[in-house]
Amino acid sequence: MIVDRQKKLKGLMESTGSDCLILFAGVDLFYATGLMTHASERLTCSIIPQESEPILICPSFEKSRMEKGIQTGSIRTWEEDENPFQMLVAIIKELEIDNKNISLDNKLWFDWFLRISEQLPKANFVNATDIVQVARLVKTEDEIVLMREATKIASDSIIKTFDQVTPGMTETDVSKIIQEELSKACRPAFGLVQSGPNSALPHGSPTGRTIEKNDVLLIDAGPIYKGYYGDITITSVIGEPSGKFKKIYDSVYRANRASFETSKEGVKCEDVDKAAREVITKDGYDKYFTHRLGHGIGIEGHEAPYMVNGNKLVLKEGMCHTVEPGIYIEGEFGVRIEDDVVVRKDTCEFLYETPRFLWK
Repeated sequence: MIVDRQKKLKGLMESTGSDCLILFAGVDLFYATGLMTHASERLTCSIIPQESEPILICPSFEKSRMEKGIQTGSIRTWEEDENPFQMLVAIIKELEIDNKNISLDNKLWFDWFLRISEQLPKANFVNATDIVQVARLVKTEDEIVLMREATKIASDSIIKTFDQVTPGMTETDVSKIIQEELSKACRPAFGLVQSGPNSALPHGSPTGRTIEKNDVLLIDAGPIYKGYYGDITITSVIGEPSGKFKKIYDSVYRANRASFETSKEGVKCEDVDKAAREVITKDGYDKYFTHRLGHGIGIEGHEAPYMVNGNKLVLKEGMCHTVEPGIYIEGEFGVRIEDDVVVRKDTCEFLYETPRFLWK
């Protein structure tokens, strides 16, 4: 998988006129090398030249760990009392590209950019977005397999959590349960638990509010499975749903399905958003649908493509995104129904089809 990704990156480097790509600790480095590292004050980066093998720079005490994960190229290390930026600059000069086009990680800290650019005044630095983010947009079938499992874990964990919820528990109690359920399969990424009027907050955090009989309960949660996110939202009722809840839930559900049926290769992202919004607008709830329809998903919980008005990006097979319309009545309750999907040539597929209408 990593070899194929690097070929894809180099192809995009060639088409954009880039002589070298430099990625720093974080998700893009993981994408390009398979190495899971987190940004810190210690420099870790991969220098990927167009004409030669990648060179990884890391602290010397990390070398053994990196050797176990690296699949291509070589490793250069620096000691704690050395300046790693001098090593980076020396390698760029060694490769004879210090006066060429160098694409830098779009998440690079500005302070680090200054330290690098000041020592390479002849280089032309450009944003690597048109290389890395474009490469990440379309998932391979191997990636989709991992994302299906991540989505299934999210869905199953939320349903198992709902099965354990009873009136008298607090949102914090339920938050602990969802974290435990996610942890049984892999690493939890997040878990939003909102009950009653708190469910009307599109992105609310768990509070000490006590869940009452017949309360609406919204759980939005997901794991990180082998580097890939799952992201599912289930809204249900702890007891019997009111007529108003069922009416709003039906509107959100039909909006979810309308956008699902719209998403396919050749369709603009904004049109997927529009499909859901038209349903909710027709039902008279348009002012309560306050956010975009969805976002891309993969090695980040939120990434391109974004399903939002104004986004003219045309979907391609293999792109993955969420479908999450919502209606939020402030002071009463909110309903969001979120699925993770993959775009196909003539249709759209659920990464995992989550059961709905749990109260039935």
